[in-house]
Amino acid sequence: TRFIYTSLAYCLKRKSPAVILVTDYPPRTVLENLNRIGVSKVIPESLLRIVDCYSVKAGKVLETRYAAKTLKNPTEINILLSESLSGVEEPMVYIDSISSLMSVFEDSPQLVRVLIERMIANLREKGKYSLVAMTSGVLEERLTRFIESTVDGIAEMRVVESDIGEFRRQLRYKSIREKHDTRWMFFNVFGSGVIGVTSIDLSRFENIGSWLCQRALESGCRMAWFGVIGEFFMKVHPVADAGFENGYLTTIDIDLNDPERGYGPTGTAARTGRPVIINDVAVEPSFEPWREEALRRGYYSCAAFPVNVGGRPIAFLTVCCGGREFPSGLIKSLESSVKDAEKSLSQASST
Repeated sequence: TRFIYTSLAYCLKRKSPAVILVTDYPPRTVLENLNRIGVSKVIPESLLRIVDCYSVKAGKVLETRYAAKTLKNPTEINILLSESLSGVEEPMVYIDSISSLMSVFEDSPQLVRVLIERMIANLREKGKYSLVAMTSGVLEERLTRFIESTVDGIAEMRVVESDIGEFRRQLRYKSIREKHDTRWMFFNVFGSGVIGVTSIDLSRFENIGSWLCQRALESGCRMAWFGVIGEFFMKVHPVADAGFENGYLTTIDIDLNDPERGYGPTGTAARTGRPVIINDVAVEPSFEPWREEALRRGYYSCAAFPVNVGGRPIAFLTVCCGGREFPSGLIKSLESSVKDAEKSLSQASST
């Protein structure tokens, strides 16, 4: 579910339409979960449509236009999904979860197969991409294998216990089209929402990020934030901040694969592994995607410092100042703090 919401929030922030079918919680929970990770509480139907298969199952009042009135007939569910896709150009489609939905028909496996085949065909025809959640062990094994055979890729998730008794989420790509990767990667969740998938455990990074941001604030910065790279979507996600942030971090959307939003100070620091200084955000061409929001909050200069672990940048300290011309003394102070953080993070990742 958290994995789905990271992708859904990413989609909505880019103003791409989406449809989500939910079975285990009401539509209002969808909006609450999205709001926790920076999406507005008010989302127009042209951008997000929620197919509600929960309310009728729970005996609750139907909350949305696209609410199932019965779960007895799988054809009606597919018709409802088709209606939600109608008039929307290439939406992302999310189903959370297909195992819960299919369990309603567990006594009629043939009905389940028909529903899955028609649903997948529907998604291929009208959707851009689809992400379907399925819990292992819920459905009969042959049915699980059948579902896996109809999709283009499978990502497996698990929870493991470390040597010191801490539990960690992990993910691997069982198959993505014809590719297969057996590595289990860490799936990190912070207070601000889901961070994504990384090859290094980031569970101890939040405190160090907060310390770095506080040091930057004490050195005279107006605002500082600490972010990490989510390797699945190649986006930089804020995990800590200090100072006058005022909602700025919900607007930045740094995507390392994007030709514009991936080439600001933080994205450039990710590519070069070196600090990037912008003395005047009002005139710097590469800062155009963030200029209006930054100036509105009184950020007139900024800098991004890569935090290297294992010989590559995996996190960043980005700072904003209230004056033009970034102070050279401040650069040296922040570089020293980052080096201290790198030592601590290297030790954390090796334990």
